[in-house]
Amino acid sequence: MNVNPVAASPPPPVSGSASGPATKSATSDFQTFLTLLTTQLKNQDPLKPLESSAFVAQLASFSAVEQQVRTNDTLGQIKSLLGGASATGLSSWIGTDVRVAKDAQFTGAPIDVYLAPDKQADRADLVVTDATGHIVQRLPIGLNETVVQWAGVAPDGSPLAPGRYKLAVESFQGSTLMGSKQASIYARVQEARLDGDTTKLVLADGTVIAADAVTAIRGARATGP
Repeated sequence: MNVNPVAASPPPPVSGSASGPATKSATSDFQTFLTLLTTQLKNQDPLKPLESSAFVAQLASFSAVEQQVRTNDTLGQIKSLLGGASATGLSSWIGTDVRVAKDAQFTGAPIDVYLAPDKQADRADLVVTDATGHIVQRLPIGLNETVVQWAGVAPDGSPLAPGRYKLAVESFQGSTLMGSKQASIYARVQEARLDGDTTKLVLADGTVIAADAVTAIRGARATGP
């Protein structure tokens, strides 16, 4: 008895963005490939079974198609959550305070500064730089401190001028600088807009950031961020 095996076809390429039509197409390709492989196994000649190397190659193709389907599904979910593709989604950002690594706009009121010293450091400093790049203050911070309040006061006790300041955490091992990382602050969201597939947030000081740069969100405080 001669049984002709069903010829195995490589999976068609999966293309497109992580949108509904692309995901449906990838899922259809996945089901088609599964049907072909199952049919081939059922109808193979018992006297001439599919070579193990060919079977492994087809399983690898099967895995690739399955992974592409899962990837498209995941990307679609992420886009739905972060893309803010509707007016309702965008409006939910307005008026919230978001934590982001950015310069601080000092107006005379103390600012909560969120820190993340290097875990391998044995000491760390909060370094404050003005708009001209001049270091106006250097404060030692605890390695386990996650937030400090910066009062905007110079070493001589006089208040610093209102304006934009960069606050960075410098981590050290002994006298060796391990790295410098900008600290995070909370800022009020005034506007949210779509820029292609990216949601952009306009903060109260005019800074524009990508929504995926936000590390925390809280309700707006009556006194402002």
